[in-house]
Amino acid sequence: MTSYYEKNKNHYMKKLKEFAPEQFKAFSRFDGTVFKPGALTKKEKEIIAVAIAHVTKCPYCIDVHTKKAKIAGACQEELIEAIFVVMAVEAETTLNQHEHSLNDKTESFKAKLQPYFNFSQVVMGKGFLTDGFKELLAIAVAHAIHCTQSINSHTNNAMKLGVSEEQIAEAILVTAALKAGSAYAHLLHIYESYND
Repeated sequence: MTSYYEKNKNHYMKKLKEFAPEQFKAFSRFDGTVFKPGALTKKEKEIIAVAIAHVTKCPYCIDVHTKKAKIAGACQEELIEAIFVVMAVEAETTLNQHEHSLNDKTESFKAKLQPYFNFSQVVMGKGFLTDGFKELLAIAVAHAIHCTQSINSHTNNAMKLGVSEEQIAEAILVTAALKAGSAYAHLLHIYESYND
């Protein structure tokens, strides 16, 4: 069975530039600016990118940014830990929506939530990534999945841990670049389908 995702499609990506050269240049400038070191290092931005690529489910972005994160000095443990933050926040946002839709405050439901809280506490606890950086990752993920409650709670947590507004802004820009980049990466499927 052939895979929808094939690693060796760079020749298609180069071809796509020909169809929308000005748009490609504008995106490249945006993306290039976002990934320049600033309040966050290149390594930190690439770890965020790998995390957001798991939110967008873009295998091309996962592949590219994992390699870039490795080159920037990220270890495999940091990347894996970042993905557990994605998992915890995605679960959290689902539970936040449940809370809003059903207003279920019963003791029975609270007891059912305890395994999630245990999981989240372990994920957000001590590890290879700092507590502040994990909260920064959580903010980025919450923006990617549009959960205001999670955005607010993780922003408050991050700021208590000394994360600056500039760092938060840069993490959000990485999220925006990855959301846009994911759509761009999948343009090659339009090209292939159209030309089949």
